[in-house]
Amino acid sequence: MPARPAAIPAEPRDHVDGVRQQWQQIFPGLETDAMEIVTRINRIAQIVQQRSDSILTANGITRAEFDMLSLLARSGRPMSPTELAAELLISGAGATKRIKTLQNAGLIVRETNPKDGRGALINTTPRARGLLRPILESVLDFEAGLLSGLDRTTATDLARNLRTLLTSLELPSSSG
Repeated sequence: MPARPAAIPAEPRDHVDGVRQQWQQIFPGLETDAMEIVTRINRIAQIVQQRSDSILTANGITRAEFDMLSLLARSGRPMSPTELAAELLISGAGATKRIKTLQNAGLIVRETNPKDGRGALINTTPRARGLLRPILESVLDFEAGLLSGLDRTTATDLARNLRTLLTSLELPSSSG
């Protein structure tokens, strides 16, 4: 059984403490323990994405384009639009839009799938791979800076606990 999150502090220490405190004023006794974790994860994700997006924008690329190029580069193989959409958790239409934008920019190529002449495979161009590394290094430096306030043990524990949560969420649903 997981440990219960700490009680809401009398004086908010972060945004989430304040939100929980406000809900308790409106609905005394409302169970907000899960909010302590989930809302912090969401807020951290929003802050990190907003700040790292500025790095991407400065390099002339959007988050959506960076995510697709990164996926293709690290997979080491061409991927179908369907695979890209599934891995990026986006719709087929969203994948198609990104593919067209990146293809027009000369960063990916669309080839006929040799196993299925009707399908396509998407791959990065040498130009994309050349652009990706310095951008990725900038993003990784930024992310390391975000975590610089955590000692090694705290960072390792946080990574392990987040992995446990993510793994449980990525399991196929038994409801359908």
